[in-house]
Amino acid sequence: MGLSLSLAASAKDDSKPGKLDAPEFKKINSEAGQKVKALQPDDSKLSDADKALAEEIAAGGLIQLRTSELAVKSTRSPDVKLIAEGEVDEQNGLAEKLKEFAAKKGIKLSGELSDDGKKVLTEIKDSGDNFDRAYLEKIGVAGHEKIKKTMTKVKEQAGDALLKALAETALPLIEVHLTVSKDEVATLR
Repeated sequence: MGLSLSLAASAKDDSKPGKLDAPEFKKINSEAGQKVKALQPDDSKLSDADKALAEEIAAGGLIQLRTSELAVKSTRSPDVKLIAEGEVDEQNGLAEKLKEFAAKKGIKLSGELSDDGKKVLTEIKDSGDNFDRAYLEKIGVAGHEKIKKTMTKVKEQAGDALLKALAETALPLIEVHLTVSKDEVATLR
């Protein structure tokens, strides 16, 4: 699958996620996806601390992925749909890289949504007319702030070179998604 970040054709090119135009947003996502895809794990043994960091990345990414898949199907806003499609592509690519990493390292990462993840997904699903705001605030803003914190911790603490590189590669895109989400929330009534 990989992180192609081509973004589905269903998001219109005249969308304006946050303050970026659609082609610029898609280009940023695509370039980040190629950088993640190019990372190559080795087969060195992971420390217990690095295993925990990899699991933390996987768990946070799964929450972002599942709620963004819901947003792609549920939003009526082309801008929110473009943001959600970008997030789906980002998280699918990161998940593929983590699967490759886990296989090389001989570890298993959970593919199950955590209880917190299930709670957030339900809250967003049940938000009715406030769906876009709930998605953007809980996933676009709070979710990216949490994953930024996780990736910063990974960048600073990981002993494994690929985990560190994955965090360093993902952080700029996380910042873009966070900024775009904050800007988009500000446009909602």
